[in-house]
Amino acid sequence: MSITRHDKRMQITCDDCPAAYPNTYAEEDFRVMVADAKAAGWIVRKIPAAGAAGHDRDTSDLFGKPPRIAGGAKSESYTHTCPTCGSADRRGQLV
Repeated sequence: MSITRHDKRMQITCDDCPAAYPNTYAEEDFRVMVADAKAAGWIVRKIPAAGAAGHDRDTSDLFGKPPRIAGGAKSESYTHTCPTCGSADRRGQLV
């Protein structure tokens, strides 16, 4: 998960490792949180629409509604990478 929410506070977490941006923010400060993380070297990228689609099959015609994944986790449309993982990506190293 990229954005962790707990007790009306949010925090950005890395998608590649357990690192988290140390500051937490209120819901209304979402844009400030993203700007601060980017200023600290975090990489925030939008996932292309094809990658965010998730399912390529639709069972609406059979069951009257689209398929559901257990847990109901909503797929993120952005990736968040900490500075350490981001520098490894830029060098082309495998983790």
